[in-house]
Amino acid sequence: MDTQEYEEHERLARTVELLEADLQRVSAFIDSAEQQVQGHKDFMWEHRRDMDHAEKASMRTMVDLSVTQGEHALQARERIIRLLASPYFGRVDFREDGARSEIPHYIGVHTFRDPEGKNLLVHDWRAPVSSLYYDFESGEAEFHSPTGLVRGEITGKRQYKIVGGQLQYVIDSTLNIGDEVLQEELSHSADEKMKNIVATIQREQNAVIRNETSDVLILQGVAGSGKTSIALHRVAFLLYRFKDTLSSENVMILSPNRVFGDYISEVLPELGEEQVTETSFERIADRFLKRLTRFQRFSEQVSELLTQTDGSAEERIRFKATTAFVELLDSWIDTASEDFQPDIIEQQGERMPADWVSASFSALRGLPIFDRLDRLAYSAIHLMKAEVTRRGRRWTAADSTAIRRRVRGMFGHRTAFDIYKAFYASPNRRDLFQQLERNTIEFADVFPLIYTMLRTSKHDGYGDIRHLLVDEMQDYTPIQYAVLRKLFNCRMTILGDANQSVNPFSSSSLATIRSIFPDADALELCRSYRSTTQITAFAQNIAPNDKLIPIDRPGPDPLVIATEDEAAETKAVISIVDDFASSDHRSLGIICKTVDQAKRLHAALSDDGIDLVLLDYDSASFASGVVITSAHIAKGLEFDRVIVPHADSQNYRTDIDRGMLYIACTRAMHHLTLTYHGTLSSLLAFVDDSQATKTSAQ
Repeated sequence: MDTQEYEEHERLARTVELLEADLQRVSAFIDSAEQQVQGHKDFMWEHRRDMDHAEKASMRTMVDLSVTQGEHALQARERIIRLLASPYFGRVDFREDGARSEIPHYIGVHTFRDPEGKNLLVHDWRAPVSSLYYDFESGEAEFHSPTGLVRGEITGKRQYKIVGGQLQYVIDSTLNIGDEVLQEELSHSADEKMKNIVATIQREQNAVIRNETSDVLILQGVAGSGKTSIALHRVAFLLYRFKDTLSSENVMILSPNRVFGDYISEVLPELGEEQVTETSFERIADRFLKRLTRFQRFSEQVSELLTQTDGSAEERIRFKATTAFVELLDSWIDTASEDFQPDIIEQQGERMPADWVSASFSALRGLPIFDRLDRLAYSAIHLMKAEVTRRGRRWTAADSTAIRRRVRGMFGHRTAFDIYKAFYASPNRRDLFQQLERNTIEFADVFPLIYTMLRTSKHDGYGDIRHLLVDEMQDYTPIQYAVLRKLFNCRMTILGDANQSVNPFSSSSLATIRSIFPDADALELCRSYRSTTQITAFAQNIAPNDKLIPIDRPGPDPLVIATEDEAAETKAVISIVDDFASSDHRSLGIICKTVDQAKRLHAALSDDGIDLVLLDYDSASFASGVVITSAHIAKGLEFDRVIVPHADSQNYRTDIDRGMLYIACTRAMHHLTLTYHGTLSSLLAFVDDSQATKTSAQ
């Protein structure tokens, strides 16, 4: 062991020793706080009859204080336990301008100070000085401290692998996060859920994480670029940077489905932050439309498009998925809101003339139309009730109701739904609104209707949310973003990949989203880290992306296995699953085009004794081991190995099929196998003889 390695082992041992001592101290404090709380409660119970109100209030305050201190101590203990496993992962030696020598800064998941001397032993990865580790090579460097810009020179960088408090290796590196560490991390098996990546954050990713200035940040990231993980690390950074004004209660994630929400649920807790609130467009739709009308879900729309060809439905979807549609609907709502015919209001012999009605309506121009009508009715009721009462007569609730009905009758539309349906009365739009069976509106109409509701009457938004993270941005239309803009008056991080749309008829590009948020800043992540070079190249042949830069991590070529019939294809899938069971890999995803296909194959594999979990639209949590699901649900997930069954010409042939096939293939980290019977999909015409094989050859 050389001198450097010996010193590092000694330094780690001292740090672990101090952490263990601090753990004992904090644990003792927690026990003491628990005893204090119980003691206060026992005292209050025993003396409840002898204590006055002030004494009880004082005792409750003491209990609350002890509970709060105990909760903070519990959080501190969790941080210490995480640091004991791996106190730090990096070090940067920095000499400030004017200083005689450099100072080593060790970087970990959390800050740690010497409990006795209070010396800073480990810097939180989010601390200003830690940006030196991520953003600079050796030589001149700078960082923004609370007191201003600090300039100097990086004289050395080291990277560590510490497991269970034991040093596995240390690497000297003058460059950005070294290839050795990155390749080591990327070669690992997929975890059950998404994990933090603080040890391998790359420079372009760090720029996204530490962006403090953008009110709206749009992040376009290729498949496997780590955009969701980076967005979560950005949330953790903002919670750290603005801890005095921003808490986890003020942050919300808009997730595509509950499985994905569960898959990412451990990242923030790993980084020492509480889990944030989660919602979805489906929950927003439920909130507004549950009592108004039935509506098609996005998953139902996608499933229908994957199994049926309806040109008129595609036309309706395309029409409502543009910024021009938002402008048209806005213009119509403005026009419809002026469809008011002032008239006399009479009740109990009292009379408000039409001129007064007209003037009062005009004075309320700043309000949404239905709020204007309600305020107008309220003013009339207030004035007429006062006069009726003055004359000694009785005013009843029926009188108020009659006036409200009279005022509403002066407007040409009874509800926001009526205004929205009237938008399609024009001859050139008559065929663009069609309700489904049982009074159900199409998904394409869900958010235009909600937007109409928000434009025509006041609704409570999400005023306590100060930062919204929107994932899978490409699957949301301009009108959905217009709804978000109405409901959330806060900063946003919006991320996704235009190449991974599950509905090309309504997908949004970076340019489209910027049309809704014209002042937004946009960044792109082009380097893909998830898949091997061979898997990335295979997927690029399905849906080319000139901007994608693959990580140089070799692996086996993807395989395309031809079988004689469906039964033989099922046997081929079983054989691949058996091979996975004897490997070191931990996760296998069988990704079908649709949920129905996944359910049928799940039944066949289960009948053969294969232990696997089906993820469908009703699933609420991710699962480890062998998982079978659809491409739509698999978005955002990753697996060590992936099987894509039914890769034939009937199943994968259209533009929407291309997107699903691309999504399915890019879920694979290390191994990718496609199976089919019949004729191979034309979307895979590029497959050469080295990748294609027959089951008989297996």
